[in-house]
Amino acid sequence: LPSAVGPILDRLAADGSCGSCTLMSNAGSVEPIGTASSISVGGSSSPAGMKALRSSIDLNVTSSIWITSQFVSAFSGCNFMRVVNISSLCAVDPFATMSVYCAGKAARDMFHQVVAKEMAKDSGEEDGDASRTNQHQSSTAFKTLNYAPGPCDTGMTDTLAESKKLDEDLHTYFATSKLKETLVRPEDTAAKLVGLLVEDEYISGDHIDFYDP
Repeated sequence: LPSAVGPILDRLAADGSCGSCTLMSNAGSVEPIGTASSISVGGSSSPAGMKALRSSIDLNVTSSIWITSQFVSAFSGCNFMRVVNISSLCAVDPFATMSVYCAGKAARDMFHQVVAKEMAKDSGEEDGDASRTNQHQSSTAFKTLNYAPGPCDTGMTDTLAESKKLDEDLHTYFATSKLKETLVRPEDTAAKLVGLLVEDEYISGDHIDFYDP
């Protein structure tokens, strides 16, 4: 990741003419799927179980933290910076047999909340006497947003609908939703996200769901 993305960020930042920049952090995987007790396949010392767990954490958490950190550092002089972490309902609600994915999404949300707090302090925008609703308004140069796009009709939900390890109720939901074509269309959730970014009225660090009014 550093060798692939680092030079791109350096090249863009070196241009020096950036007035506005936005990062969309969207990479992720729902696997491994299964009960918490089955994560370490073959026992706690299983190389296969550890490899799958490490791979999931690296993709879902480590890469997101790294690229956000690099982005914020590279574009520190930008007048208008937004970081969007593609989150999930799994970040705030527990879903059986999706413990690793839920943990990863929760970790990403918290990281981006901390980034929002740190940047507010650095810019002098955080006031200990100010209410949360008065902080990080649309004039703020830097904001993070944890956006949960809803259960979208993507390859990820294909994996859930086809998994034999997924919780029975969840499997029924995703399989039925796929069949009835009632999952959220990617273009609809993308439109909602664009609207949030254009209006720019959310509070930095907020978690907003597709279904929120």
